[in-house]
Amino acid sequence: MSLKTYADLQAPAVSDGTKKVYQMVGVRVHDTVKPMPPQEKLTADQLSSIDTWVTAGAPEGSDPTCGGTAGSESMPTTDPGATTSADWPDKCDEVYTIKSHGSGGTTSPYMVAPGQEMHPKISVPAPWGTEAVQMVAMRALTDNKKVVHHWILYGPRNEFLVGWAPGKDQSAPLPPDVGMNLPGGTLTLDMHYNNLLGTQAEADNSGLELCTLKKANFRPNTATVNQTFSQFLINIPAHAMNFNVTGQCTFTGNTPVKLVTASPHAHTLARHMKFTVAKKSGEMIVMHDGPFDFNEQQSFALDPIVSLENGDVVTTTCTYDNPGDTAVTFGENTGNEMCFNFAVYYPMGSMACGSGTFAGGLGGF
Repeated sequence: MSLKTYADLQAPAVSDGTKKVYQMVGVRVHDTVKPMPPQEKLTADQLSSIDTWVTAGAPEGSDPTCGGTAGSESMPTTDPGATTSADWPDKCDEVYTIKSHGSGGTTSPYMVAPGQEMHPKISVPAPWGTEAVQMVAMRALTDNKKVVHHWILYGPRNEFLVGWAPGKDQSAPLPPDVGMNLPGGTLTLDMHYNNLLGTQAEADNSGLELCTLKKANFRPNTATVNQTFSQFLINIPAHAMNFNVTGQCTFTGNTPVKLVTASPHAHTLARHMKFTVAKKSGEMIVMHDGPFDFNEQQSFALDPIVSLENGDVVTTTCTYDNPGDTAVTFGENTGNEMCFNFAVYYPMGSMACGSGTFAGGLGGF
């Protein structure tokens, strides 16, 4: 449910048409299982203010700019979360755009049927042709937020190139000597749409922009995305709270690997993600340890970069709350769960996840 305008608050709630959205706000801020906001508990005074406002019918305030200058005739034109030119690299040999579309090579938006959760795989010729390029930045072009759940761009060998989920509107900054590998040939834009509660078809033309370098200007280190720090054996019991799913991998490569970013991904039951490296020397490195919110997913640049050497153990821990009456297992749909750390690393092809408890195989984002 959108909360961007006052009219959004007065609209019927998607999850319960007998209530207005503002009434659901009053419920969610007191929910002990799935509270809002999810990371930081509201104070008693804040809750009291919201309760008073909801009881009064959610009256509109006098300031239409929601924190801007009172009496202003227009809303701010800049989205605070939008990517600005300052976030984009100074040097791009070429900026390419890839968008979702219907079948048959048409450039028209993809149509998402009502009452459906869909996973179309859209074939896209690489706009840079058959030669590989390096990506140094990505930003998402999200068209219809009501139905876009996530997307992944796969390479010609079904290798994960780059992905997006809510909140992750751009790639984490790369070190100045690192570029991401983008192969040439035929790519696949794997879209995940959720229009289960919709009563009409929705058009979407989401996609991405890529800042790329041609071969003559490649950065010294070519990186790619590792998917093996991911647990597929997920079975969260009904009514389980603070339930941990953990996987481990002992790095067995002869060439040390540099981990550049960490990118947690799960679905709506996940509450916390933790990624650690136990060095063979005995040192413990925490790559990421923080709360998880499906609507605010991010990639995190590792500073300093983490080096993996033979014998180091990588652990991924995903923590879930399952208030439902049935167990939840791994799967691509919203009602299933995932436990991923999509880590960017270099040199490309040197990742070797040997013995451990990560389940084999690769799945959707």
